[in-house]
Amino acid sequence: MAANDKNHQKRRRATRTDVAKLANVSTAVVSYVFNNGPRAVAPDTSKRVREAAKLLNYHPNPTARALRTGYSKMLGVIVPDSSNPFSAGIYDELQTVAMRRGYSVLFMNVRSDPELEEQAIRQLLERNVDAIFLSSSRSYTQLSMAHLEESRFVFMDQPHRVTNAKSVSTDFFHSGLTSTQHLIEHRHCSVDMLFGGSPDDRGDARIQGWYAAHQNANLPAGRIRQAFFTREGGYRATLDLIDSGRPPQAIFAGSDLEAMGALRALHERGLRIPEDVAIVSFDGTVDSLYTWPQLTTMQQDTQKIAACAMNAALDPDQVPDVQLIKADLVIRHSCGC
Repeated sequence: MAANDKNHQKRRRATRTDVAKLANVSTAVVSYVFNNGPRAVAPDTSKRVREAAKLLNYHPNPTARALRTGYSKMLGVIVPDSSNPFSAGIYDELQTVAMRRGYSVLFMNVRSDPELEEQAIRQLLERNVDAIFLSSSRSYTQLSMAHLEESRFVFMDQPHRVTNAKSVSTDFFHSGLTSTQHLIEHRHCSVDMLFGGSPDDRGDARIQGWYAAHQNANLPAGRIRQAFFTREGGYRATLDLIDSGRPPQAIFAGSDLEAMGALRALHERGLRIPEDVAIVSFDGTVDSLYTWPQLTTMQQDTQKIAACAMNAALDPDQVPDVQLIKADLVIRHSCGC
């Protein structure tokens, strides 16, 4: 065989036995070091094993470890819309926390399609992931799936308890209440709402908070327009409000993306923000800093949400079934302060 052919041969992958021989320990000790147990290993011995592994470029076989321990050290994340800045931010935080705890992450973008979501769940179950994080496009009443007994599920953006699963969400009721109260305090008689889901979904906590703020102020509730959590949805919904014959005084947008669409619609119709129409959005993504004017927004705590979700996945007995995370009102220019 020519020298060049030999150089291009694939090197044999180092094994646990190779590491044990070089470190002068048993293969069991190598296993204890890389699996953090079940038996303790002296620090000097552990250091010697890891140095031997580094010299040999040894990496534990994840498939073999999964068969042996029952854990794959893999987590599945089903992303409803990878183009949404908030989704990108929260799942980036999830990956950071997962890597810190020794897990790898598989991301699957389902574009808010229930059929793709179902397909993604099946594929992740076949991969034997240790947990699945899911921000579902399905309604709360549709979430009692047979799959929930096949793996550990953590539902994101889900403020209700789901049987056989854990839920982690921003406190949507408090966010809707605080945003709307802030606009009412600016002497607006009603606040219209842009909402991603159906306007008839009065069980949604954001709508309930928005409505409660009007009740607390003894004011009639404003109008709700479906905006699909998108820029285009916010743009078209705001045009509909403007052209209805009763232009809005104030708008609470259910996402930064919807608020960006609303800003474009208001600028096109020659309405000033906040002088003619005040806006408060929800999410607090970095994009809200670069609109004109800058958006006042309810900022979700992505780091805390990710940490709570990871604890729910890896230490489920230590956390409640539902964890609600408080958002903070970040005041900028669009509200009129």
